[in-house]
Amino acid sequence: MPGERPPAPASDGKDLALSRSMQFFRAIALIAAGLALAWLVITKSLVAFLGGTAPQAALWLDPHDPQALLALAESRLESAPAAGATLKKARGWAEAALVRDPVNARGWRILGQLADAAGDERRAMVFMQAAARRSIQESAALHWLLRRADARKDDAEALRVADILLRTRTQSMPHVLPVLGRIAETPEAVGALERLLVTNPPWRRAFFASLPRAVTDARTPLRLLLAVRAGPDAPTLADIGEYVRLLVGHKLYELAYYTWLQFLPPDQLAGVGPLFNGSFEHDPSGLVFDWVMEGGTGATTEIALRPDWSGQRALLVSLGPGRVDLRGVSQQLLLAPGTYRLQGKYQGEVLGPRGLVWRIGCGAGTALGQSPMMLGTAPDWKEITFAFTVPDADCRAQQLRLVLDARMASEQLVAGKVWIDDLRIVREE
Repeated sequence: MPGERPPAPASDGKDLALSRSMQFFRAIALIAAGLALAWLVITKSLVAFLGGTAPQAALWLDPHDPQALLALAESRLESAPAAGATLKKARGWAEAALVRDPVNARGWRILGQLADAAGDERRAMVFMQAAARRSIQESAALHWLLRRADARKDDAEALRVADILLRTRTQSMPHVLPVLGRIAETPEAVGALERLLVTNPPWRRAFFASLPRAVTDARTPLRLLLAVRAGPDAPTLADIGEYVRLLVGHKLYELAYYTWLQFLPPDQLAGVGPLFNGSFEHDPSGLVFDWVMEGGTGATTEIALRPDWSGQRALLVSLGPGRVDLRGVSQQLLLAPGTYRLQGKYQGEVLGPRGLVWRIGCGAGTALGQSPMMLGTAPDWKEITFAFTVPDADCRAQQLRLVLDARMASEQLVAGKVWIDDLRIVREE
């Protein structure tokens, strides 16, 4: 009849059922693939997490995981390094790990340790070199190679390995320093060390700070410093600071003073005298033969422009108000026996029961003399002067120090500001 919809062909129903079946199977396949991918991600991530902390659990998920195998090998090696069965089992784990991951530097290093424990130095050398080639971060292998190079006096190899270690592991200095110290005192090898230091490797300052403790001749660090001075990156006063302080601490005053002089800038070297930088025109280096300013509680010390003289500088000491613990401004001196006079001037105000004095003594011990107290108000510049005598014996070095001359806690309650300038020491006839 007109307007009636003809019945659907039988084939259309079959196609619809087939389409629905395909969609169902496609959904099942996608779900299965998703589950498989999720399982893969979970297991791989879990294996990676457990590999170093719970290697047995990691191997249950992946029997060939390299990190887990190496963790077991290393643990077994550390617990019983000399047992034959232990070495064999650990070697098997390490070799199995390298089958899966042949570029793993840790695996080659473990094989090297196992060979070393078995007394096979030739194979140990091959394995340790393989580990070092694959990763410069494999510090245990590098330390082993350094010891062997040092034992056979292969100084070129020792320097190469030491440089890598100190660039990648700054904390390796205590282990590397004895080797570098020996090379520094070996005439036929020290030239290579000097050439390496001239390139200013990042560990150079730490090396110079530590070297005096690793040599038998106190002059060795100075010879290296002088050799490096000719290069493009000459050592600074800060670089030699620890060396100079160590020399002074061992009462090698003359060598310390000579070292300090070698690295002074030419414009400052011309002004060296019994007292250095007495006009405070140069920024202190912090070395003991220059001004060392420690400040203290309730006090500040600085070099500042004088308010009354454009372009000129002076020492400015600010005190309180309140309790002051002035640790001092000091300088190490090297005066020959004889009678001297310290001269200078000051301006300012110190309000309190006690004031500032300049005091000189032998090292930190016997007092040789001190200035009159700077106390009260001095609106105009006043003279500082006092004489002292350096004895013939037991006073090879002296120390000049500015202190608050307080004898008890109540005398530390002061306030004020003092300018000090034009200090000098002259020898009296």
